[in-house]
Amino acid sequence: MIYNYGVLMKIGIFDSGIGGLTVLKEISKRLPSFELLYLGDTARLPYGIKSKKTVDKYSENNVRFLKSLGCKIIIVACNTASSYSTSLLKRKFNLPIFDVLSAGAQASSKSGAKRIGIIGTSSTIESRTYEKKLRKIDKSIKILSKACPIFAPMIEQGLSKKNYSKLIIKDNLQIFKNKKIDALILGCTHYPLIKKNIQDYLGSDVILIDSAEEISKSLYDYLKLYYPNEFSKIPKQRKIFLTDKSTYFNSVIKRIFNNMDFEIKLVDIT
Repeated sequence: MIYNYGVLMKIGIFDSGIGGLTVLKEISKRLPSFELLYLGDTARLPYGIKSKKTVDKYSENNVRFLKSLGCKIIIVACNTASSYSTSLLKRKFNLPIFDVLSAGAQASSKSGAKRIGIIGTSSTIESRTYEKKLRKIDKSIKILSKACPIFAPMIEQGLSKKNYSKLIIKDNLQIFKNKKIDALILGCTHYPLIKKNIQDYLGSDVILIDSAEEISKSLYDYLKLYYPNEFSKIPKQRKIFLTDKSTYFNSVIKRIFNNMDFEIKLVDIT
């Protein structure tokens, strides 16, 4: 089905679920005058445990859907899709495509950190895409990566405010503290939601690289350069599309994004 919501500049954002709403939130704050459309592929999450072939297929479907709505720019807000599928999407679609992984890697290099930690889903860490991008920028950087698959469900189920979440964070991040890293890349869009908890554990000397913040900066700079006339003081629409809706997803969205009062629509993109 083709949707038409106007002719102004539209930016499409997709993630495997609802974690990418952290990206939508940051872009909304920085670019209020641009229409933002978010697709959460909640029917097929998580991408983090799926093969590259499957993630490529899902990512391509997601971009086709957002393009059918008139989106002129695509944001890959899923770290797994960023690591597996960005190159494919850039070859397949004649659109500017930004991904959270590249934004995070660039920000890390600019931070001046020489000992960098990376946390993310199993697929993101196993792909070693962050490492490859960082090595291209600076071969002298020391990198330590660790999959932290327990963090996303802990956040979604509202457990990050429980006392025992501190033990979970310590158990997963102690290796970074022992190795005295300079910076930590939050390689999953859920992780900014526990950024304070992570900072409290690692200490204020460790720079936390939040890809949601970084990609919003990159996008802002790009739009200022190529679409300066699109900026205005009039806030534009934000719409959220999910491929599966349930009381669980609704409760999670309300719990962790309580200031996001956007219309949510159920769509079938298969």
